[in-house]
Amino acid sequence: MTLPIVRLKPKEENRVMTGHPWVFSNEITEISGTPKTGEVVEVKDHKARTIGFGFYNPNTLISVRIFAREYVEPDQSFFTDRIQRALSLRERLFPNPFYRLVYGESDFLPGLIVDRFDLLFTVQMLSAAMEMRKDLIYQSIRDLFSAEAIYERDEAHARVIEGLPQVKAIVFGTEKTADYDEEGVTFRINPLKGQKTGFYFDQRMNRLFARRIAAKARALDLFSNEGGFALNLAIAGAESVVAVDSSPAAIENLNCNIQLNHLDNVKSVVEDAESFLGKSSSMDEKFDLIVCDPPSFTRNRKSVPTAKAGYGRLHESLFRILAEGGILLTSSCSHHIFRETFEEVIQKSARKSGRSLQLLKRGGASPDHPVLPGMPETEYLKFVAYRVL
Repeated sequence: MTLPIVRLKPKEENRVMTGHPWVFSNEITEISGTPKTGEVVEVKDHKARTIGFGFYNPNTLISVRIFAREYVEPDQSFFTDRIQRALSLRERLFPNPFYRLVYGESDFLPGLIVDRFDLLFTVQMLSAAMEMRKDLIYQSIRDLFSAEAIYERDEAHARVIEGLPQVKAIVFGTEKTADYDEEGVTFRINPLKGQKTGFYFDQRMNRLFARRIAAKARALDLFSNEGGFALNLAIAGAESVVAVDSSPAAIENLNCNIQLNHLDNVKSVVEDAESFLGKSSSMDEKFDLIVCDPPSFTRNRKSVPTAKAGYGRLHESLFRILAEGGILLTSSCSHHIFRETFEEVIQKSARKSGRSLQLLKRGGASPDHPVLPGMPETEYLKFVAYRVL
């Protein structure tokens, strides 16, 4: 088979050869043939040596997403084999079938996200190539798992960049819920209506860490969503937990989860975080433990300075209501904000607030979000725990 060829400028192959699967448009010196969006191309270095095969998109900065070093036809068998390989890792990691099943480039299925909730699945296609092959993906999931339902959760902004519409739909089956047991905490999940792809599996290990320091604490879970941290803190013996989110729907689901777990030490609040923090500060309210897991503050590099300022203001507000010797668990899911930058912003906020920090833990996403060592973008989640004096 003769494939279109994308040839790179001198030295531009170095990043790809060390494990980064993207080829950017400004790295290309020549294209042989007329590849269409989503078509497979052969990628060569400037000396015409083949370095991989990938999906092409002429309309985006990411021109090629490499999926193999040696050619393989991206047909039904390809998707079934790749999803099966991803499954074998998750089954070793977790006893219950609730996890991120496919994590895009990290599972060598670039632009594809699949979350599993037992026999319910959400699918998100972040590239035109995956969108064009979605029927193959759906069929592989049905064949491998005898799925009861598959939901399309294609609402991400990345699809706009790829020239794709934002869609939420039932692909197969009906709207259902699934009960997920996170080591003794039950979450009733509606994959069709939950945030993003249904549930934040990425914070799983960090939630379990939070349990270890929750006993007898007056705790605050800010940007709580459906109570991932709040319920774990409550079941681990926190004296009280205040869970705050601006979404009435998220708080409604949190209240359902509170009842499912028969908890009486969680108070849910529908309020904007900035407003809540301002009121708490004015009343001189103090917390022994604060969890802060905000949405992404930036979508691109240009807005990094604005995001840093936002994180700074947020953490100054947190330090005002954190008790002496209290613990702060804080996160950033903005992959354009590197770990060093995030920690530097927190440290600067602490100094401005007259507080001292002891770093207790650095963490990231749970292992069903494996990181490609050569691709920093796959390590998007930063989680840090500080004791604040």
